[in-house]
Amino acid sequence: MDEFIKVVLLFFIYAFIGWLWETVYCSLKAGKFVYRGFLIGPYCPIYGFGILGVLYFLDPFKQNIVLLYILSTILVTILEYLTSYGLEKLFHASWWDYKDVPMNLNGRVALPVSLFWGIGCVLIVRVVHPKVLLFEGFLAKHFGLVLPIILLIMITSDLIYTLINMQAFKKVTTQLSTAVDERKEELAAKLNEKRTEFSSNLSELKESISEELTERKKAKSNERISLIEELKNTPSINELVSHIGFNQKRWIKNYPNLTLKNIKNPFEVKEIINKNRKNKK
Repeated sequence: MDEFIKVVLLFFIYAFIGWLWETVYCSLKAGKFVYRGFLIGPYCPIYGFGILGVLYFLDPFKQNIVLLYILSTILVTILEYLTSYGLEKLFHASWWDYKDVPMNLNGRVALPVSLFWGIGCVLIVRVVHPKVLLFEGFLAKHFGLVLPIILLIMITSDLIYTLINMQAFKKVTTQLSTAVDERKEELAAKLNEKRTEFSSNLSELKESISEELTERKKAKSNERISLIEELKNTPSINELVSHIGFNQKRWIKNYPNLTLKNIKNPFEVKEIINKNRKNKK
């Protein structure tokens, strides 16, 4: 029972540290507060699992700093890849993308990032963990089994709520994507009508062609913007977006590399949600 309490508390401590690191780093990078994590609570489970894996599986190598670094790098890289793959299959969305980072694998992991994680793991094992153990011992002594049970109930409820929200989010984004397709078809039909009008009057053909070319150049650069502006002001679209909750909008806001899968217009859908969120501020 003591080992169970220890494992659960260490998991949440490191999950919180990971969440704190990501939130501070991303907030400084963005120049504004960015609440990280796909769950509601202040914890990132991947950090909890990753550090526990390093602490328990690599304990025999903790005195050999070189071997600890190499094995930690390999372990967390495998975990990051599997987590990215699992989240994509579960939520039909890609939460991070390293495709712009050199030596990446399918955008899920990248060598420079993995090397950084290896350094972090060594620092945690050799410097941070002894102090964390003191804090864990304090919590275990004063709260016993009660705190781990409360924390497990909390994260389980959080996960269930998030899964339900994600299903609703997938439904709304699919409907928004369909609306974008329909609007694109309407705009294409209007453009064809204009082309017919231009060519029907031979005396104005030259001028019409010139106007059309100018219009097409402008449309090429502004097509998405004008389309999004029209869509976000459409009552039916506003009705759909109104069903998107705070946590779902937070995913779009705080994960700029979030890629929605299985829909045809992920860029437009994200922009519609973002513009709707900003307009309500």
